[in-house]
Amino acid sequence: MTTATPGDNSAGSDQDTLATGDTESPAPKYLAIAAELADRYRALPSGTQLPTEKELAAEFGVSRMTVRHALQRLGELMVVTRLRGRGTFVQHLIVAKDQNLTSFTEDMKTRGVVPSTRLVALEEVEAALDVTGELGLPPGTRMVRAQRLRFGGDEAICHETVHLPGALAAQLKAQDYESSLHGALRNIGTAPVIATRRTSAIALPSHVARLLQVPVGSPALRVVHVFRDEHATPLYVAESYYRADRYEIVTTIRRDRP
Repeated sequence: MTTATPGDNSAGSDQDTLATGDTESPAPKYLAIAAELADRYRALPSGTQLPTEKELAAEFGVSRMTVRHALQRLGELMVVTRLRGRGTFVQHLIVAKDQNLTSFTEDMKTRGVVPSTRLVALEEVEAALDVTGELGLPPGTRMVRAQRLRFGGDEAICHETVHLPGALAAQLKAQDYESSLHGALRNIGTAPVIATRRTSAIALPSHVARLLQVPVGSPALRVVHVFRDEHATPLYVAESYYRADRYEIVTTIRRDRP
């Protein structure tokens, strides 16, 4: 393990490691530091300035290079932002949704955030009347329902329930539900290009709050999309719960007459 004098201004090494019980593959020290700092800074207001690299290196007893790698990791996770000549500051991810049709994956990548998806459940069910009605299917139609947890960096910010007709779902693989569904549909020539969006304010139910790791009853945006292809043929319905502290709706409006 490389050692560095606290506050050392040398390049150091990002090979500082953390003992994990597995002597063959110790975890890089910068990841442990990043995780500790992420927990510490998420509770602070956006805009709070962090200690300097020198001060953090002294606190953790590592090189400044190791601290720099930790801060870069926090930047990837959208926990902090680094401003040249000013320092490093706490930031909280806010996604502004406008009238453009974009996927969750596209929203995250546009903001420099690494997106990921965890499949919570995948099953065949008898769809509710409001779902079959949106897709123009007979009542009682059985469909594939996928429940997914969407992450920005390492933070769960959206819970999504998707209903797909069986014929469409049959063209997808299980792993398609753990990435961009829009991308998977585009790959089979059925890209969503039109959508109807309905948004309402809600208090999170317990099962969703638990998955998003927020208190039951936390404010959220409930967004229901009915996606259609280029011929306006309904493809699928998605019901999403977005954390209200991570999303906002931005709409441009215009008066018809002066």
